Amino acid sequence: MKPLVLASPAPPRAQRLAQEARNCLTIAVGHGDVAFTAELIDEALKLAQRARELAKT
Repeated sequence: MKPLVLASPAPPRAQRLAQEARNCLTIAVGHGDVAFTAELIDEALKLAQRARELAKT
């Protein structure tokens, strides 16, 4: 017998990752340090790519 799995109120992982990517971009836009901004944009790209991969499955 399979264990009962209740629907979680939390959004699926792909949606959470996409939101984190948006958060990174929001922070990057308002930050003055160019190196830090570049790191945030890189992280946002990685998170968005992973979100797209998860959404396909």
